[in-house]
Amino acid sequence: MSLDPAQRHQIEQDAITAAWEAERLAACDEAIALLREIADLETDDDGDVMIGADEDGRNNLLQRIDEFLADHDQ
Repeated sequence: MSLDPAQRHQIEQDAITAAWEAERLAACDEAIALLREIADLETDDDGDVMIGADEDGRNNLLQRIDEFLADHDQ
């Protein structure tokens, strides 16, 4: 049984939508992981998060956030 053009088009659109939704869910998972990492950071007496360097002088959290936003900006 062959599909008529309208059915074929609907199936294609459903596949595109499913792929987009999967991409959005993956982006949400990445964002949640970044937020959890931020929540685990040390805070000062006012409750502000202190985004500083580790013992080796490295901190790529802001860079990772920037890359995440650039990758998922639509």
